[in-house]
Amino acid sequence: MPWRVADAPPEFIQNLLKAIVGVELTISRLEGKWKVSQNRPIADREGVVRGLETLDSPAASGMAELIKAKLDM
Repeated sequence: MPWRVADAPPEFIQNLLKAIVGVELTISRLEGKWKVSQNRPIADREGVVRGLETLDSPAASGMAELIKAKLDM
């Protein structure tokens, strides 16, 4: 059975509650990385495409097409 906060002694929980603070962040930029299995062998990429095509969702189909187009499959 996984541990739950309620399993802890009340004084432990009270001490943890004192340490909780709120933080507000302003996002000034986002950076992403294009990752479509390009570091994997062709057999792995083909397997990813086959797996995505079995999911029967527009997002999965779109990603499968991107992988095929970008990786010369």
